[in-house]
Amino acid sequence: MYQPFLLLLVLFHTTLQVNDVSDPFGITDGVKQVTSSINESVKASQELSEAIEGVLEVADKAAKERATARKKARQVNPDTTTIIEAVDEWQRLLIARQSETRIKEQITKKYGSSAWEEIQGIKARKQWEDKRDKYLEQHDRRVMKSVMALCYLFAAWVSYELTWGMWK
Repeated sequence: MYQPFLLLLVLFHTTLQVNDVSDPFGITDGVKQVTSSINESVKASQELSEAIEGVLEVADKAAKERATARKKARQVNPDTTTIIEAVDEWQRLLIARQSETRIKEQITKKYGSSAWEEIQGIKARKQWEDKRDKYLEQHDRRVMKSVMALCYLFAAWVSYELTWGMWK
């Protein structure tokens, strides 16, 4: 991006040195200052880019680890088939329903129907809390993405100001 401009500045500077022309207006010093300022801005931009890439690598690694964990959780063993797993899950659900009805009978017999209604309320609250936790987790991720976008914008603005703005 800066290469044609820098090449022109270097050629101009070497031309002045070869011809041994005195520089009464300080053009050579000005060119040197501009060149060093541009070089410092480029270095600062590169360091900022490296820092941002480091953050992205960490986020990428965490996302890959979560994806791997999810894949392992749903992975089908090679010695079983999907239909066998479906039947197993159906049996587990059937056992859970039967257990729930037995527990309901025992609790209503021992403590009355109001106790069972209270247990159902607790169950509903737990399900609601799980849904809310999932929503808040997604909200936190959205906030982190927004913060990263703001960091990128700030980094771009600082790079611009250091390169072409009032702070050069």
